[in-house]
Amino acid sequence: MNENYPSVRANSAQPPASIEIKMKPDVWGATDKGRQREGNEDAIFPHSGTDGFTPNEQHLAHKGQLLIVADGVGGARAGSQASQWAIRVAVETYYDLPGNDLGTNLKKAIEKANLSLFQYLQSTGDREAGSTMVAAVVHANQLYVANVGDSRAYLIRGGQVTRLTQDHTLAQRKYEQGLIRADQVDTDPDSSVLTRSMGAGPTVNVDLFEPIPLYPGDVVLLCSDGLSNMVADETIARIAAAHPPRRAAERLITAANKNGGVDNISVVIARVGGAPPALTGGGWAEKLSALANWQKAVLIGLATLSVIVFCALAGWLGKDLLGGGNNGRKAPTAVASSPTAPPSGSATTPLPTTANATPTPAVTTPSDATGQPVMATATLLPTHTPTSTPTPLPPDADKDGIPDARDQCPNDPGPPQTNGCPDQDGDGVRDADDRCPDEFGLPELEGCPQSDRDGDGVWDYLDGCPEVPGPKENNGCPTGGGDGGGGGGSSTEPTARPE
Repeated sequence: MNENYPSVRANSAQPPASIEIKMKPDVWGATDKGRQREGNEDAIFPHSGTDGFTPNEQHLAHKGQLLIVADGVGGARAGSQASQWAIRVAVETYYDLPGNDLGTNLKKAIEKANLSLFQYLQSTGDREAGSTMVAAVVHANQLYVANVGDSRAYLIRGGQVTRLTQDHTLAQRKYEQGLIRADQVDTDPDSSVLTRSMGAGPTVNVDLFEPIPLYPGDVVLLCSDGLSNMVADETIARIAAAHPPRRAAERLITAANKNGGVDNISVVIARVGGAPPALTGGGWAEKLSALANWQKAVLIGLATLSVIVFCALAGWLGKDLLGGGNNGRKAPTAVASSPTAPPSGSATTPLPTTANATPTPAVTTPSDATGQPVMATATLLPTHTPTSTPTPLPPDADKDGIPDARDQCPNDPGPPQTNGCPDQDGDGVRDADDRCPDEFGLPELEGCPQSDRDGDGVWDYLDGCPEVPGPKENNGCPTGGGDGGGGGGSSTEPTARPE
């Protein structure tokens, strides 16, 4: 559940021209098989180490830098081939598509990769295989994000981390239906069961999010669940913000392996505007934790010896100043003065009392208009308590509780699971994309129920003749009959990751 999601898109305006990003982002990606898997089913772009299309400077100038993480499903060999196949087709398709609508092009590229992967898996017989995919495009001062499955995208800005994507898992669906709490989603037994994946059918529902303005210093991070399940979001943000992309990727993989490394681990990082603002070499805590035990023991011994020497010197100096070393002369005795009693019969005015400690008001770190933290200057604290001004709620034209900035149907009320668009049957597929808007169905079946009334092996939503049995090659209609509607294809149950 992404509770910070609205805040990132609350200001959809373009960044001022004075801070528009002109330079190419610093990008790096890395993947590791982890500590418990025999092979690596993940694939990434760029730096995936596989042959394929490489965009040139002209491609990057017009279409931006594409970032992808894909997590294969179906076993070491099949899963690895599925994720690499999906990435190769998505990259080639994206940079070949015409037009300047980068978000639409990104979605089309993923849809094309899904169809190609589905056909490939059908031809090889690996029909249980598939892949997740999270993809992002960084172009000028805009970020475009799309995903299928449970690989994630994060935006790290000013020390704050925002998850940009929503997992397509059975646990997430249970939360949306009110069956479990938000804090139970990641630990639910169904958190590894995918409700949407690449290659499961000829079509797939791709989540495409509103473009996000980027500012210098922003960090975009994509990862597989092998990282997000092992390392907390806040730790991911801290490491990614404190190091250049290559070093950050190495440290994140190390952290995931240190916490168990139960799955393949992949991460792609893009830093906008150059090197990290500070602490590129890591903080003192990280440096101390990297020392060997004997080095730590030496440091502790030296620190203890320094304290003993300091206390001895302080005691000797104090003794000398107070008379311990003044050749027998006594140190002056401090006499506390008492207030003089008032004359008899005069009015007594009580002396004012002074508190032992004055509480210091809490100081919050100021920020500029872009949300970036601003270093505080040596300004005296105000003598009064400022009155807080309530933050106005973001616009919500259709009053459905979803801000217009992330409402895909801002004038037509709908639930959160369909991004604010109407969903008449409540199956999580908006009516505009639902082939069966009056029946509760599955997203991977385009909102239709998984039924086969005539028992011919063709799901009703793809069956041109759902009441009369017929072969698949004739769209479920008897040979020579039927309207041919729906086309060929197949669908699967939600896909469980192999343990």
